[in-house]
Amino acid sequence: MTSFIINSVLLCQLVVWSSTPAHVVLKGRLLAARYAGSSEEVPMTAVYCLANSAGPGSQAVGFRTWETHPVGWYYLPGGAGNYNIVFSNPAGFMRPIVLTNQFVNPGDIVDRKISPVFDYGDFYEGAWDTKAATDYYQTFTAKGTSITQVGFKLATDGVDGAGPKGQNILISIHEKGNGAPDKWKQIGPAAVVLDVDCGGPKNYWWSAGWDSGQVPTEPGETYAVHLKAESLGGSFQVFWRPDKDHQSDCYRIGKEGGAGWQGRKMCMVVGSDCDGLLIPYNKRVHKKFVEFAGFDKSWSQTYVAQGRGLASVILYAATSGVQPSLMRQRVKVRVRQGGAAGKLVGVEKIAIGNGNYTGDASWGVFGVSFAPGEVPLEPGRLYAIEFESIENYKTLHGFVNIKGIVSDDKPGFNPYRKVPPDTYERGTAYRKGTQRQDFDLDMQIIEYQYAAEKWEETIVGSNLVKNGNMELTEGCVKDANNARLLYWKRFSVDAGTSHQYISDDGDKDNYFARVLGGSKTGKTADGGYVQRVNGLSQLETYRLNGKVRSTWPVDDKHACMVGFDATGQDVDPKADTIAWTMLPGVHGVFVDYKSGPVRPIGDAISIWLRGRTSLTQDYPFEVDFDDFALHKVFTGVPVN
Repeated sequence: MTSFIINSVLLCQLVVWSSTPAHVVLKGRLLAARYAGSSEEVPMTAVYCLANSAGPGSQAVGFRTWETHPVGWYYLPGGAGNYNIVFSNPAGFMRPIVLTNQFVNPGDIVDRKISPVFDYGDFYEGAWDTKAATDYYQTFTAKGTSITQVGFKLATDGVDGAGPKGQNILISIHEKGNGAPDKWKQIGPAAVVLDVDCGGPKNYWWSAGWDSGQVPTEPGETYAVHLKAESLGGSFQVFWRPDKDHQSDCYRIGKEGGAGWQGRKMCMVVGSDCDGLLIPYNKRVHKKFVEFAGFDKSWSQTYVAQGRGLASVILYAATSGVQPSLMRQRVKVRVRQGGAAGKLVGVEKIAIGNGNYTGDASWGVFGVSFAPGEVPLEPGRLYAIEFESIENYKTLHGFVNIKGIVSDDKPGFNPYRKVPPDTYERGTAYRKGTQRQDFDLDMQIIEYQYAAEKWEETIVGSNLVKNGNMELTEGCVKDANNARLLYWKRFSVDAGTSHQYISDDGDKDNYFARVLGGSKTGKTADGGYVQRVNGLSQLETYRLNGKVRSTWPVDDKHACMVGFDATGQDVDPKADTIAWTMLPGVHGVFVDYKSGPVRPIGDAISIWLRGRTSLTQDYPFEVDFDDFALHKVFTGVPVN
């Protein structure tokens, strides 16, 4: 299954055959339902958005969803191409979302609403527990095989509310067993949320994470998220609402004694490996920007892969105060097999910085995304993610910061270390690719669980062309000239064009559509068949394929053409909006036709099949069309 729901409108598009250079924009909002069944939506803010076009050497386009109006908005401008987009906040509660095969043509402006999928998601803050409790257990049904994120919001931290103090909160996952949840078996390690300080105007979300596999779950089974203070006897209060559907309930242990089911749902989010993605190296402690690793041009981090392909890497880092901001700096990201000095695997790409800038100090993340198949991995093998600054004299020299200090022209960056107690036991950081360190870099690695080849050609769903195999007719099939294909309209640019519904002498069971002329009829010909395919979406792209055969290869007197019109018009074969492809280069055999991705301007695409000859006495001219199909391009991640 995919980890997102898409529903929006494409605002504007220039047709694919326009010769006018134009940039593209991928934009929209990241929203989640307030709770299951609610029509109210909650924006997902401060989520990093990273888009890289397919192929080696591409530079990421970066953004962070807005916290001001329009809240949850993202905006990714760039050039035409095939983009892979990652939405993630490693220090937040939301599971990463990956969109693949985002084909855009010059001038496209694609506006999407994107929604994450949670095992449990409730953002209601209209009511809260009026008494302090030491423990809360929120039950949920697992969708995935491993819990990787939990987020929650408290009404008060239980220490001093709106005051400056806070306390650490522990999160653990428990599988359903006999008795109340406080008797259920804990699965995997507990996670710690540091310095939870909330109450009054301090209305924050708090969260923690796990690496994939640390907290294994069985899809469809019941579990509970347990919240308690790290300090013995510590208490706090949660936001919650009545449990009207009785699908998930909260079990509470009061500070003054008493325990039981509450008939409530807590304000909480749970995310898992339910979407074809794995997070073998996660940011588990969600406190950020604590301790530097050291300024240098190159850093690496080793880890053990769990999936079959790399999807994204997000590294927390800062840049020098005498250099341009993080948003103007980049690092090349490459993968090595076997360790920091191992052989390169897959393609290299360029990560872009995104973060904060005060005029001298700049901190945030470097992020990059990879399409399925670009960096193949083997589960269980050791790899190193290498980051190397690509800044140079041209990009650094002459820069003056807000304090009047001139750039030192030294490329490099300063990554952050993981925040204790978060560690990664199966790898370590390396400085300059050779100097082993005794700490790990603060970052998130996202993988594709399953392998992929030629991912850009992946399609999904049924054939959207009606009667694409040319087998349905009205009229007697033995009357080749008068039998008419259902769902296909004949058209003639040249009045001398003849149409036939016919089969090969050697295969009487396979019928196809034919255009003929030349010495066969003694007339020139130009015409064919057209079908309008309705019910399409401007947010999707589609691929057209079929088979054509001609008694002549394409030349200046003969043509066999397949075209599509993104406007959906099916009246004018001479329209400038039709994008034609000439074929075949070989005559007498069926040749496969495959289009590039096509994005409809409205809700339809028209398919045009055309043959043309300007001679009347040459070798017979016949063009045959068969097995045409239109499928939606798959934009999710590889599934088993």
